[in-house]
This record gives sequence, structure tokens and C-alpha cells, in this order.
Amino acid sequence: MSISYKEYTPEQLEKLHKVQLDMLKDIDAICKKHQITYFAVSGTALGAVRHQGFIPWDDDIDIAMMRNDYLKLLKVAKEEFGDKYTLFSPETEHKYYNFVPIVSLNNSRMIVPLSKDVFDTGIFIDIFIYENIPDDPEEAKKHIKQCFFWRNLYVMSRANFELLYEGATIIQKIKYTISRVARFIIPLFDKDGSKIRKKYLSHVYKYHDKTNTYTVLGDPYADDVIMKKEEIIPVTHLQFEDFDMPMMADYLANLERKFGKNYMDLPPIDKRVNHCPYILEFKKED
Repeated sequence: MSISYKEYTPEQLEKLHKVQLDMLKDIDAICKKHQITYFAVSGTALGAVRHQGFIPWDDDIDIAMMRNDYLKLLKVAKEEFGDKYTLFSPETEHKYYNFVPIVSLNNSRMIVPLSKDVFDTGIFIDIFIYENIPDDPEEAKKHIKQCFFWRNLYVMSRANFELLYEGATIIQKIKYTISRVARFIIPLFDKDGSKIRKKYLSHVYKYHDKTNTYTVLGDPYADDVIMKKEEIIPVTHLQFEDFDMPMMADYLANLERKFGKNYMDLPPIDKRVNHCPYILEFKKED
């Protein structure tokens, strides 16, 4: 089994897309109610531009917001989500294997390989957080590396790399082995990951509200998605299936930085990726 691409049946993928779009509409209603600005990113933004909806093989929705909007969401999430959704994030009771918050649909299951036997999540939507970073490019690179160091420690201490071995290269297997060892060693010094989370968040807040430059800290593509504030807001909108999707002010610049100048070209089949969940279960009423 490939750990980066799952071949769904057309019926299964159509059903998954419908559930995720319904989830997005719920999140959108909450954001509008509380004046929380968000926008599509990554494959969802590319899907809006290239396909006016989901990328045909994609199996998730990626949205993002700036830190201050995310803090607004944190305040209302428990009440607004009720028993329908759970927010997994560094700041909530329910943690995940990385620092990207997810909104998880209760009574469903979507378990990606790195979550195996560790995190029992439902069908989810990613929420990437755009953080302030130094305006100076060299200082920004240093800051991103510092945050990524703590992010890597956190992932190694919490993720399960077992399913990634099949089909991996020798170099990848060495990295995964190191990570598996770290998963057992790091908790001896930081049982619940709270020390690492604290260090990571201290770096995140270092430039909060102090600069005009942003990126998704702790994300492997942080260097590629650096944006100025005026490139992010005010948001605009594009059609995404039957939904009016919020987009960055300069979403084309963001897509080019993330995917390259040829982002409108379809990738070959062997270059297509998705979450490749090894468990996918819908709610009974779905």
C-alpha cells in the first residue's frame, strides 16, 4: 500500500466529498457568526481555481486563518461544535500528532497512517494557522527552522511510523527508525508533549502582531507559502462545488509559490497524493 495515495471507489470518494463539504458549511456559518476570517489553502485552493471544486483524487479540505482569528475560534469552538465536532489542537483537551488543528466529525473515523493506534479521529478538515514571522527574509528562515525543530520533536514523540516502511527508500527507513526510537525516548522527559508544545508556542508568539509577513509555522512547506498581509486579506471568493469559497486576496501568488508556475497542469498519476487513510468509516446516517 502506498502511504501517500489511496485509490477510492467513485462512490466512496463522492460520499467523502459530500460529508466534508457539509462540514465546511457548518464551519463557515460559525465563522460568519463570530466574524472569523478564513480562506482556502493548498489543494483546496488549487481545486477552486483548477476544478471549481475538489481535485478529483483529493480526500480532504484545507482551510487557513490568521492567529487572531484562530483565537476567536478557540473561544467559541466547544459551544458551537457541541457533540457534532471535536477540535484537535495544541491548545485544547484533544491533541493531535502535529501542530495543525483539525475539526473532526464525531461518530466517524478517518485514521491516517501516522495516527495508527495513537489518535482516533473522525473525518476531518485541516485548519492551518498563518503566523507572524520576521519581515527580514534571512531572519524569517532562521525563525522557521527553529519552529520546525520543535514541530519535528513533537511529531516524532507522538506519531506512529509503522505503516510508512512499506515501499520506503533506505534513507526514509533510517529516518522512520530514528523517529520510532524517539517516540519512546522523548516521553521519558516530556510525557504528554506539554514541554515541547510550550517551546513551540513561545516561538510562534515571538513576532505575533509585530510584522507584516506570515507563514504556516511548523509546516514542511512554510518556506514556500510566505505571504504579506495585503496578499492574504481582504479575502475574495471563488466557486467550490456549490459553495462560495473564501480565498486569499492574492491566491494565485500563493498557489504559484506552493505548487510552481505550472499549477494548472494535472500531475501524472504517480505524483498524485492524498491522506491515504487506512481506516475510513462514515457515520451511520451518512
